Amino acid sequence: MPGSLYAGFRWSMYAFISFWGAYLLFQLEPLIGKFILPWFGGSPAVWITCMLFFQVFLLAGYAYAHFNLDFFSARRQAVLHVALLLLALLTLPVTPDPSFKPESSEQPTFDILILLVSSIGLPYFILSTTSPLLQAWIVRINPYRSPYTLYALSNFGSLLALLSYPFLFEPYFKLGGQTLGWSVGFVIYLLLCAGVALDFRRLAEAEAIVARPVATDDETLISDRMSPAMLWLFWLALPAATTTLLLAATNQLCQDVASVPFLWIVPLSLYVLSFVFCFARKDWYQRRIFIPALFVAAIALVMVLYGGENFTLEAQIGIYSAGLFCCCMTCHGELYRMRPQPSRLTAYYLALSAGGALGGVFVALLAPLLFPLYFEFHIALFACCLLTLWAVAVDHQLSNDKRRKPLVWLSAGAGLIWLGVNLANHAFQTASEKTLVNRNFYGVLRVEDRSVDNPTLAKRVLRHGAIDHGFQFLAADKQHLPTAYYGNESGAGLALTHFTRDHGRRIGVVGLGTGTLLTYGKPDDYFRVYDIDPAVVELAQTYFTYLKKTAANYDLVVSDARLALERETSQDFDLLILDAFSGDAIPMHLLTEQALELYLHHLRPDGVLAIHITNHYLDLRPLVRGMAEHAGYDYLFVQSQPSDSLGWYRADWALLSNNREFLQNPVLQKAKSASTTPVKSIMWTDDFSNLFRLLK
Repeated sequence: MPGSLYAGFRWSMYAFISFWGAYLLFQLEPLIGKFILPWFGGSPAVWITCMLFFQVFLLAGYAYAHFNLDFFSARRQAVLHVALLLLALLTLPVTPDPSFKPESSEQPTFDILILLVSSIGLPYFILSTTSPLLQAWIVRINPYRSPYTLYALSNFGSLLALLSYPFLFEPYFKLGGQTLGWSVGFVIYLLLCAGVALDFRRLAEAEAIVARPVATDDETLISDRMSPAMLWLFWLALPAATTTLLLAATNQLCQDVASVPFLWIVPLSLYVLSFVFCFARKDWYQRRIFIPALFVAAIALVMVLYGGENFTLEAQIGIYSAGLFCCCMTCHGELYRMRPQPSRLTAYYLALSAGGALGGVFVALLAPLLFPLYFEFHIALFACCLLTLWAVAVDHQLSNDKRRKPLVWLSAGAGLIWLGVNLANHAFQTASEKTLVNRNFYGVLRVEDRSVDNPTLAKRVLRHGAIDHGFQFLAADKQHLPTAYYGNESGAGLALTHFTRDHGRRIGVVGLGTGTLLTYGKPDDYFRVYDIDPAVVELAQTYFTYLKKTAANYDLVVSDARLALERETSQDFDLLILDAFSGDAIPMHLLTEQALELYLHHLRPDGVLAIHITNHYLDLRPLVRGMAEHAGYDYLFVQSQPSDSLGWYRADWALLSNNREFLQNPVLQKAKSASTTPVKSIMWTDDFSNLFRLLK
């Protein structure tokens, strides 16, 4: 093969492996998340913790590439990497061991990290080495071609994997099939990467590579004129700021704005897309376009923080997304402008990954301890704007730019001060509101006292993110009333009122909330209530009186309900009520075939399974019908209407039972919802579910 043709083929192989390795890396992230989300309650914080692991192991992979290139000869670099590739084969398939299912639900962050290290640590580490190592090798083979195209290509692979998983793989392939397919793709990657490593070793033995790469850019780089301390500061601080903003915006969107399925994909995709744009071509990031856009987006974000209720859901999602993208474009664009000569390539990527890891540690570990609300968003937004302006100022100074634009810099400085003052003011305002706030791994809980024109309707509300999870009237003569989604005409209220036993009932409740359902308890009744969040239990006991004043006996089990039921002997429940919500919907792992079989094991033959299906974005009726048909049960849907005077919200419930006498009760038949369109049947399993089929 002629030399030029062979060189072109080699470049194509490096490009494909960079793309394929990044694609597998970002396919592994949602795949492992789907495995472990059910074990830890389905909270968005599980994904944030996974992101922390991904950032830290990306840092480890970049550190390996850097030190491998610095301390080993070219031949030994290739041999060491081939050995690691062979070792990675022993870790397949990447399936977490069920023994890692948690015994306790309190602060599971480190349990998640240990699980991830043991199950996907080595494959993820190997994949994370791909981009810096291959770029360093190709520069030594061809020192006159810029390696940063490969970095943009790898980010494009990451973006494609991120977008393809929920649309092409998750809806149509079971988890076992996904794991098998990923493993096959990983083996292909290992073989190709080993081939490239052996080719690099052969060239090293033939002395066909340069020991130290030379400059690949026509222009002198700004990094050549910066002090090492200043350069490393920017290399660390810029990615730390954007990673912090990414994770903070994800929390803000998924918990405080809306619990929309797959919403977390939007900020992560925009974050990755900014790397693609900034590193693909040096002229795609234009300061004159993106810096003004950054400040316009920052103003819009401040407006949403102060008056989010005045914006539609679509507007809020759009503003948060646009703001994140503008911040990432300016920060990553400045990072590209500060890129080093190829001789320092791996140190550059090491610093970028270290900054990302610092951002992940800050959001996942430190922020929940330091801040009662998501104030890391305020800090990250201000930091992105400050660092962008600082980077531009340093660039102008080092470039000896004689063009003075005092009005522009004065406006930028004033805008930065305005932004800082307003962000700080909003943080102090929200922190000083007469609202009790409790933040832990599972999110932010608020206890709010809401006054209205009619004092008898004043109420105390338990709020999780953007969703009310129950309330109690403050007036003494109304504190015994069942409110919110649990009124007398709701499905749960009807079931608890009309399902009777001569000698008391055993009632299981998944999800405590304020404890409203216990108002239906009678002296001979026994309630067994499961809730994964210890803060919910503490707030229900301290700030609401439903638990104190119930006539029934009860026990509280602080654990994921499904894991707790798996460990317990049959409870012989007369009624089992599913009311556990993560944001706006019941966690998916509580609505699968395996979960249903567990419920049937704990339910008496003539018992009732009541499922709360109120949701803004999903129509869960097809899923409930599938569960009823699988169990051989009859079912009916009850949609109760809101009432301000009685304190009722609109509520959708499904009642499933073998007890036809109960379901044929005239009161229930009158209350059942008459659907104008036929309801199809869907059944999920633990490894196969498709939320898109349920979107309204």
